[in-house]
Amino acid sequence: METQATKQAEPGASKAYDPSEIERAWYQYWQDNGFFRADRATGKKPHTIMMPPPNVTGALHMGHALQDTIQDALTRIRRMQGREALWMPGKDHAGIATQNVVERTIKKQEGLSRHDVGREAFIDRVWEWVDEYGGRILQQKRRLGDSCDWDRERFTMDERYVHAVQRVFVQLYEEGLIYRGHYLVNWCPVDHTALSDEEVDNVERDGHLWYIKYPLADDSGHLTIATTRPETMLGDTAVAVHPDDERYKHLIGKNAILPLLNREIPIIADEYVKMEFGAGALKITPGHDKNDYEIGKRHDLEVLSVISTDATINEEGGPYAGLDRFDAREKIVEDLEALGLLEKTEPYKVSVPISHRSKAVIEPLLSRQWFVEMKPLAEPALEAVRDGRIRFFPKRWENEYFRWLENIRDWCISRQLWWGHRIPVWYYTDENGEIDEARGFVVSIEQPEPGMVQDNDVLDTWFSSWLFPFATLGWPEKDDNTQRDLDYFHPTDVLVSGYDILFFWIARMIMASMHFMGEIPYRDIFITGMIKDKLGRWMSKSLGNGIDPLEMIEQYGADAVRFSLTVLCAQGQDIKLDPSRFEMGRNFANKIWNAFNVFGRFVEPGKDYRRRRSFDELELVEQWMLTRLNRTIEAVDADIERYRLNEALTKIYTLFWGDYCDWYLELIKPPYGETMDEDTLALAVELYETMVQLLHPFMPFITEALWHRLRPRADGEACIVSAWPAANTAEANDRAAATFSLMQEMISGIRNVKSRYGVAPGKEIAATINLPRETDGLEAALQEHAPYFARLARVADLTVGSGQPKPAASASVVIREHEVFVPLSGMVDLDHERERLSKEIKQKEKFLVGVQRKLQNEQFVSRAPAEVVERERQKERDATAELRRLRANLEDLG
Repeated sequence: METQATKQAEPGASKAYDPSEIERAWYQYWQDNGFFRADRATGKKPHTIMMPPPNVTGALHMGHALQDTIQDALTRIRRMQGREALWMPGKDHAGIATQNVVERTIKKQEGLSRHDVGREAFIDRVWEWVDEYGGRILQQKRRLGDSCDWDRERFTMDERYVHAVQRVFVQLYEEGLIYRGHYLVNWCPVDHTALSDEEVDNVERDGHLWYIKYPLADDSGHLTIATTRPETMLGDTAVAVHPDDERYKHLIGKNAILPLLNREIPIIADEYVKMEFGAGALKITPGHDKNDYEIGKRHDLEVLSVISTDATINEEGGPYAGLDRFDAREKIVEDLEALGLLEKTEPYKVSVPISHRSKAVIEPLLSRQWFVEMKPLAEPALEAVRDGRIRFFPKRWENEYFRWLENIRDWCISRQLWWGHRIPVWYYTDENGEIDEARGFVVSIEQPEPGMVQDNDVLDTWFSSWLFPFATLGWPEKDDNTQRDLDYFHPTDVLVSGYDILFFWIARMIMASMHFMGEIPYRDIFITGMIKDKLGRWMSKSLGNGIDPLEMIEQYGADAVRFSLTVLCAQGQDIKLDPSRFEMGRNFANKIWNAFNVFGRFVEPGKDYRRRRSFDELELVEQWMLTRLNRTIEAVDADIERYRLNEALTKIYTLFWGDYCDWYLELIKPPYGETMDEDTLALAVELYETMVQLLHPFMPFITEALWHRLRPRADGEACIVSAWPAANTAEANDRAAATFSLMQEMISGIRNVKSRYGVAPGKEIAATINLPRETDGLEAALQEHAPYFARLARVADLTVGSGQPKPAASASVVIREHEVFVPLSGMVDLDHERERLSKEIKQKEKFLVGVQRKLQNEQFVSRAPAEVVERERQKERDATAELRRLRANLEDLG
């Protein structure tokens, strides 16, 4: 099937590389030919990756670009290795984020809140927004080259997915693992919803410690308590001291007076109290502190809520009712000081709970919510990693995983939102249509009886996304087609993700899959580093340091972006990214393109060049190049199995640029005006084609375009579905490769001498190689391949042998145990060069004496900062080494 892309792919030399010209055309070619589709009917061994579903509100950012590049590379590798590769795409409904975006839009355009619009109409508005904008990020991912099976795209609010979520809720409730209760929750006063512990960041900030006097009820004195949150004292229901604290033992069982509200509260003993904190007495506010809540349960204390859901003080706060919590704090401190009850104030570092999304200060509030009991789900998930069924790359992330699961808390799954999976719980109503709490509730997917109303809350977004590996494949449907897909593609092979969602998503998916599927969701977990700016800071709108991947693709090309991100993705390390790093990828893409032109201009249209010579019939440089290729394939395969894609790509880069371009092509290309013989051309095409295949998973666009230029291709014979290169050990001769490697070092040594003495690279010279002894055919090999020295170092006269004397006025380099001499007479003005070197030596000696004199000064060494002293010592080392080189050069001249 001829397409715009294949029309571009004409053999022969090509014009300059223009990524924008080829990327869209080749992506369309892949899609039109169905190369991304995965079908169990092939009977191949499957390979499955689940894409972490981006939020429908999202736009492509560098984190997506990094992880998609890795996932796509793995998918393309496995596809080329003959696996039925499924990369499952999807998007997440993102409850809070999406609701907030739509609500802001309505407010801006119409001046209305969601309450003005009403629940049903608001949900309709959200769906309209999702239909218009929700697929934007998946379209952007196509620009990067993602080879997902787009026909399988899933959305966490699809009808079948909604059914799976409801089924899970009902099942967990029936198993006694979901319960409802009044508990302290993390309340966000901006988003007006409860949050799980994992959605809260504890941020250290500068605060204060206020020391407040609580008078004793019998007028015998007072207790001093220390607090970082004076506003919560309005809800105090006790003061606690440690039972072993001799200062306060006599007060246990007595009462204190709560300042400002003049309420009597008991003085209790509890081992939780830290005697060294503050004055050793602790105010207990069960309604606004999780630790205090537990103390309150132990002592059967009253639980008072004095802060409302909008973070204002409620009627329980007496004269402070209606004030914002932080305004109330200031007023309370002011009143305490006026009453002489504020003993002192100290600066204090405070850990402040912050909503990960809204950045509001979280308020612990007593609220009736739905929870999942997590410990029974965590144990099988722990065991799956302990026994090796699931492996982490890097392995050190296992420790974080264990730490979290071994200390896991119950999961608050209800959210006070409108957009999301509505909780499948139904309540009876009275004659006025109000919920009749006395009659209880029914947990059911369908409405159990007419007149019953559904719970207003929705489920935490993560409660739907933890089902992603199997719900996207059709679970819990039982039809034959769905079951076969589940059996074939699940468990998946690897999950690629950042460590930021290790607990939110990765661990929970393992728990869900173990519980509902009875098997692991994936065998391997590859944790990438996170992308930061060049200074190591998180990228954010407020800092203005974000890098837009789409802009980078426009500027450098998708292949360049993918290459640079992969090379920078060292296992377990964050990436400090600067836009200039993409120049590395662009330069390599240009090198790949231009390398084709070296031999491509000799390729005749319609001709299929195939090698006719056996390995033994090849020239030394050709045997070396094939050996390097096959050894690299072996090493690359090993790197891929360990998810060290950066190391794999670096090896391919070195092979292509350092070996193929810098040495092999330089030796085989014919002189200007001559043509390349067909045997040489056939091997050049073969080697290039294999390296194009190795590079394809990382740089798919340019490699696909060049693949079609190399030789005639049948319809559908694309690089994306070509066979991954296999190492051919029969075409590897390590001994021949070692001989050529030695020649490389010698040629490089000669080039360095010419550079050192200012001899033009193209100037012909003579050289002598002195072998310490006859080394098993080395002399003959060097003499036979003297044309290599002539071609690459312009050595017109090469003398090789053992016991060769050093010519007069010659430079020398030692290569392993061999000496290479380059006569300088006739190449440089020896007298001028001796004078120049002598002058430079004197200047350097003078400089070195000054440095050494400073270092011999005991006062300088003892008083100067260590880094200053070390800088001087480095100067001494550098000057000494430079003097050694300069003297050797002068000695060379005789």
